[in-house]
Amino acid sequence: MADQDFITRALSSLSQQMALANAAGGDGGSVADDKNSSLDKSIEAHAKSLVDDDTPKIDSAVKSYLSLVAARSVVASEIDVLSENVKSFDEQVKLNSMDMKSALTCARKLLNGINTTLIPKRNDKEDEKDDSDNETNDETHKMMDAATHIVWNRLVENKDMKPSKVLGRKSLIVAWPYIQESFRRGVDSNEECTDDASRNADALLRSYSTELLPAIAPPQGIEKDAWIAYYTEFGNLLNKACQNDENKQKDDEENEDDSKLLWSADKGVSELQRRQDRRTKRAEVLTQSSNDQAVESSMSTS
Repeated sequence: MADQDFITRALSSLSQQMALANAAGGDGGSVADDKNSSLDKSIEAHAKSLVDDDTPKIDSAVKSYLSLVAARSVVASEIDVLSENVKSFDEQVKLNSMDMKSALTCARKLLNGINTTLIPKRNDKEDEKDDSDNETNDETHKMMDAATHIVWNRLVENKDMKPSKVLGRKSLIVAWPYIQESFRRGVDSNEECTDDASRNADALLRSYSTELLPAIAPPQGIEKDAWIAYYTEFGNLLNKACQNDENKQKDDEENEDDSKLLWSADKGVSELQRRQDRRTKRAEVLTQSSNDQAVESSMSTS
């Protein structure tokens, strides 16, 4: 009920903005009214789906990532958790591994950044970039993006509900560039910007003032490089999950995808089962091969 009331208020705010925009555009007749009505319904459905249909929620994905990172530091966990296709990752990005205490510290800071970062109003440079991109220069897309911004920011400002508890990856992918920029600023606030994350930071995001995107300090007791690796990989897995959605990618029985451990609807259960089954089959093959060699050796000596 609280979620529904929240969505109603957020949609009301968006409707007011759309009404002002339509009024500024002048009279468009009944055709324009029908178009706006259809657009309103699409935006409303989109906003509701962000809350009702986008699972798992961010909080669940962060907990899964915490478990994944911590498990990498435990040799006994490799058979069930670690991905075999490490080479498929960008060679410049190392898989993050740390003990449970450190991973928990980073997870708390990650959630804090997610739940406190407001998506700033788009600046002129971003609008210019969108105007030159035919794919994003679409009215419906822009309004859905605006709806996501409103829902996200309302949750950040809400004392009782937070984005991580209510929203999933479709909303986080919109907010993540700003969250990551705040993390980057926290790392670089008292140092010279010499790491890859700083050198490659989006110039558009850099253009926002620290008032709009304040720096988020790294978690205490965690080395800078470890923290950068932690939030960078989380972002990479988020992007991979969203790319899978866009490409309608089916489950690949041969290749392992860590993003499915965080963002699949079953929270990684199927992915873990596939990994366990694959390792079991491989063990059976090795055992059979070893037995065959033993039989051959026995026959040759008899």
